[in-house]
Amino acid sequence: MIIHFLTPASLKTQRTLSFGCFVPSCLKRVARRPSLQISAILCLTALTAIAEPPAGKEWIPFEPMTDEFNGTKLDSDKWYDHNPTWWGRAPTMFHPDCVTVSNGMLNIWALNSAESAKRKLPGGFTHISGFVRSKARARFGYFEMRAKLMDSSQVSCFWLTHVGREEWSEIDICEVAAGVEDHQDVFTPNLHYFHGPHYQGTLEKHLTDQSWHKMDFRFADDFHLFAAEWSPTFIRWYIDGKLIRETHNSRYFQPLEMNINVEANQWFGALPDDAKLPAVYQIDWIRSWRLKEY
Repeated sequence: MIIHFLTPASLKTQRTLSFGCFVPSCLKRVARRPSLQISAILCLTALTAIAEPPAGKEWIPFEPMTDEFNGTKLDSDKWYDHNPTWWGRAPTMFHPDCVTVSNGMLNIWALNSAESAKRKLPGGFTHISGFVRSKARARFGYFEMRAKLMDSSQVSCFWLTHVGREEWSEIDICEVAAGVEDHQDVFTPNLHYFHGPHYQGTLEKHLTDQSWHKMDFRFADDFHLFAAEWSPTFIRWYIDGKLIRETHNSRYFQPLEMNINVEANQWFGALPDDAKLPAVYQIDWIRSWRLKEY
């Protein structure tokens, strides 16, 4: 019999092809010590549960939005290394040079002004950062990311959106300015609805559903699991397997792309600070499932 162990601190020491089945080398000694086996199995079984979609529904893995980032470059069949439709929010422009894959991680970098100036930037932009967008879209599912947010003065983001002519909506799974003192432990799972068949808003004035949740840890200090469960009737947000927020879904029904990026955001007081750059937002994995019935 083979026992698969899982710990958040060392998930990528050794991999198998199936989700949630990992054997960190630091735990191999446990299998040789019977006195530790029972407690280890109980503990690690609980940890494994947070790396799967919620029970009670029929889920299908959605490979176009799933990646373990085990290679040496971004999988171009699944992802753009930039945003094809948005340059960025000044003064930070999205640039492919700020997207790398190494050591089993997707790295989203933010560079200082001196390094950024080596690229030809349009007026109003002084810094660059990374943006990764999925080439596929999904509607209703469970989406999770294990990541260590950037310890700098801009925002680490993980979100779903589609800017369509007929409809434009957004689900923010993670949007945290982890290096800004007032926001370093604040989780903000938000919804934005800009326009659709029965509502016409603008970028500046639209329907929003926002909330703020103070956590008992600093996001940039360690890796955490961020997830959202999106159904036709509700949207739920989780951190490390714990339900943080639930809201009724009254208008988020269009297929959406997935985005992972670092951006400037004046509303968070999250503008680039060269004293804290360069910095990196590290993503260990992204895993997605869709509801079978949809």
